[in-house]
Amino acid sequence: MLEIFFESEKDAHSLYLWLHSRPNKAGVSVRQGKPGYVEAEQDQEGQGFQIFLIPALAEYIAEKVENSFIVSIIQNQFYFTDEDEQQQILSIAHSIMEGERTEIPNLQKFSDKKACIEEALTHFIKPELSFSFESFILFRLHDYLKRLSKYAEAAIEEYKLEQEYQNFIQVLRDYLLQKHSILPEIHVFHRRHFLLFTEDYSELTDSELRRMTDKALLFHHPVYIDTALLAPLVSIAPKRIFLYTDEPDHGMVQTIQNVFQERVILHPEVLFYLNSKKIP
Repeated sequence: MLEIFFESEKDAHSLYLWLHSRPNKAGVSVRQGKPGYVEAEQDQEGQGFQIFLIPALAEYIAEKVENSFIVSIIQNQFYFTDEDEQQQILSIAHSIMEGERTEIPNLQKFSDKKACIEEALTHFIKPELSFSFESFILFRLHDYLKRLSKYAEAAIEEYKLEQEYQNFIQVLRDYLLQKHSILPEIHVFHRRHFLLFTEDYSELTDSELRRMTDKALLFHHPVYIDTALLAPLVSIAPKRIFLYTDEPDHGMVQTIQNVFQERVILHPEVLFYLNSKKIP
């Protein structure tokens, strides 16, 4: 008989319910013995642990326990103790592991997660074994935990960048609230590059944009602000921006919308040609 014991009776009961509710147990019987213990026994054919128990344990660790591992790493290795911050970083870590943030170098989707856990369990689980669940995690899943730590570290860096970005956006929003508009309307055309036009569709030259750009804005935000587009656009502070693009998810398009919010009216690229031709 296999015995798994836990530091917490609640955790033991959680695993028991997870295993007990699984269908097709392949001849494995599961019960709760002493408080804090989960017992498992396979039938005489002796394949139930490989067919059912090991995959079920791997799934339980990956789906039910993994979040607590990541939060522990975030808190104990990187000293983020605020629960809201932990949850935001946890969400980012999952998006990285699921392959949703392909822009992060040297980190790919954690596609072999369950296989990694199953391999460790396969080399460890024996029919007659009594072991601590927590000790197994700590000493036998070292590679898995190391991978989680890398994802957590990358998530923290992404979180910091996002916080800096949000602070930057808020500074520009505050700037716009007190800035007098130089031009009431601006047309922004985007195809590979961004071009700015006045309300009568006259293109603003680079020298004109430099002249209208608030030098104090560049002084206070030399690293973050785009001097060719965002700085002059914020300095002009138009009441309305007509933004023509076929790439609404483009980073700069998103930034313009985030800064100017309801002032931005998004249009497809073709509408720029149609509207500009109406001007005599």
